[in-house]
Amino acid sequence: MTIVLNEREWTEDMITQRSLGKRPFETMCRVARYYLDSGMSKRDVRRTLDNFLLKCDPSVSLPKWADTLDRALARAAKYASINIESITVTKPEMARIEACGGKQTQRLAFTLLCLAKYWNAVSEKADSWVNNKDSDIMRMANINTSIKRQSLMYHNLNESGMIRFSKKVDSTNVRVCFIEDGETALHITDFRNLGYQYLKYHGEPYFVCANCGITTKLNAPVKGKKQKYCPECAVQVATQQMVNSVMRRRAASRAS
Repeated sequence: MTIVLNEREWTEDMITQRSLGKRPFETMCRVARYYLDSGMSKRDVRRTLDNFLLKCDPSVSLPKWADTLDRALARAAKYASINIESITVTKPEMARIEACGGKQTQRLAFTLLCLAKYWNAVSEKADSWVNNKDSDIMRMANINTSIKRQSLMYHNLNESGMIRFSKKVDSTNVRVCFIEDGETALHITDFRNLGYQYLKYHGEPYFVCANCGITTKLNAPVKGKKQKYCPECAVQVATQQMVNSVMRRRAASRAS
């Protein structure tokens, strides 16, 4: 499952927008959990999932989605919703990361730290262990490099005492060993593009999209104009503005 800190707030947005998002199954799981938490019976939640799906896409075939919605409800019933305000990174932790060699290694350390703190907040038994897939970790850290290079970065973090590996031969889990209290350096409220958030904190040209909230790289600046949207949202906003303009002209034409 994609990491969402405040699942209740996220789900309410999806319900309001009538959106399945980029991962419909995950959305359905969270919608099911949302209604279970409200006290709704499983039978009523299942009907509600059908209704929500039709609101998102009136042309959808409910029989084709039946198994997916059943699985979403079953999964939702197993796990409590996660509602965390933010993950805090302290200045001592940031100092340890900054001492790492290379920006990629720093981004990896930062991402592992955020994940360890997330799992600690979710489960008392986590004990700072990170069990996410390597591919997901690299995606969140905004690192695109060879497996050999990835292994070297993990090796260097282990050698410096910042992480340690599981003793199980077939386990890729790592334990983060540099969690430390101190003055707050940064609050993390979004686990998309954690690597870019690290770079933004250090003054590099990244910004938070005013529409979707993702941290992304600044384009070549247009003189006198501040970038507000990521490329995907910029297209959506421009399209919506064009539609609104056409509708206003048509309304004005009819009124005259």
